[in-house]
Amino acid sequence: MISFSNRKIKLFFIILFFISFNIFPKSLIPKITDNSLWVKSTSILDSSSVDSVYNFAVKNEVNKLFYQVRYRGDALYNSTIVPKHEKLDSIFDPLNYILKKVEGSDIEIHAWFNTYVIWSSDTKPIDENHLYYNCEDCFEVDLNGKSDISIPLHQIHSKSWEGIYLSPLNPEVNMHLLDVVNELISNYRIDGLHFDYLRYQDSFYGYNKLGLIEFEKKYSINPIDLKRGIISERFGYSSEYVDSMEVNWEQFKIDKITEFVRSIKYLIINDSLNIKLSAAVKPDILEAKYRWYQDWESWINEDIIDFCVVMNYYEDFNKFNSINTILNSRISDKNKISIGISVFNQSQSMISNKILLTRLDGFNKFSLFPYSLDKDTTNWYDPVYRTLNFYID
Repeated sequence: MISFSNRKIKLFFIILFFISFNIFPKSLIPKITDNSLWVKSTSILDSSSVDSVYNFAVKNEVNKLFYQVRYRGDALYNSTIVPKHEKLDSIFDPLNYILKKVEGSDIEIHAWFNTYVIWSSDTKPIDENHLYYNCEDCFEVDLNGKSDISIPLHQIHSKSWEGIYLSPLNPEVNMHLLDVVNELISNYRIDGLHFDYLRYQDSFYGYNKLGLIEFEKKYSINPIDLKRGIISERFGYSSEYVDSMEVNWEQFKIDKITEFVRSIKYLIINDSLNIKLSAAVKPDILEAKYRWYQDWESWINEDIIDFCVVMNYYEDFNKFNSINTILNSRISDKNKISIGISVFNQSQSMISNKILLTRLDGFNKFSLFPYSLDKDTTNWYDPVYRTLNFYID
């Protein structure tokens, strides 16, 4: 049952009433300024598929495509640094193809870049040039000292397992990623860079040995000892000292992600490029920071990122609404926020109602995840885009 505030309930149903009679006071709801869409690698493997994506964008007035260029440590474009996506024909360049398609249109292409997740298949990469084989110390490590490179890919994993990650604590990882990005923006005239998986796997990760060494040099303690209770009052340390070290360790991991984002921003500025920088982020601001070490609120406040796409994929209406309420209370500039809504786990009516509610809250930027050819060919999206594009001039 929907349980948001009485005021919202009244206004929400007023909107539905006006829409049903094809009349609407335009002051009540803002016009959409960003109508964005995530396009996965599986939807752009040949020219016919890309044509379908382009035609869909034109039909539904989509003005931004988050167009996947990096899936799992690979490239859906021509690169001399990373291998091409395994299912992609060696002579086809999906990024170049879509850039030519949108010339002269209002559609922006934002290169969607899966950052730290590098592999998730049940078999190893085919290409031996893949980073999976070439930097054993580059991988994420958990509290127990287990590196992701040691994970048997063929075994059944938990439902929450997302794949093998690179470590943000390893400088070589971040330099590699910067090189990949630099090659991309040097060779393709894209409108934006859109980073996903810009975070750690979870709170019990982030123990790559190079990060541990760096932290110990600075603070004279090993973070593993801190987490295992060796650095504690029981062994003669003051509670103030233990608390401060806990804070320092959390901030150390947070800073590594933020430093990488800042490096991308500097790269764009130094090259004098007109490229927007954005990130797909976890929806709960505090959980994003203290569980995933993704301090995207600071990225916005420091203006090192142009906007964040908040992945508010909750099917439950109240959870979805609670995220928007938090965003309203903490983010002053709504132009920095795009609301990401999933289409894979809910009906068109649920999606449409959430869009209406969110527009009522004053948000005017949305992104749907993901594009699907099956849904496209059956006109599944039509009622959703009628709600997105509804406006009375």
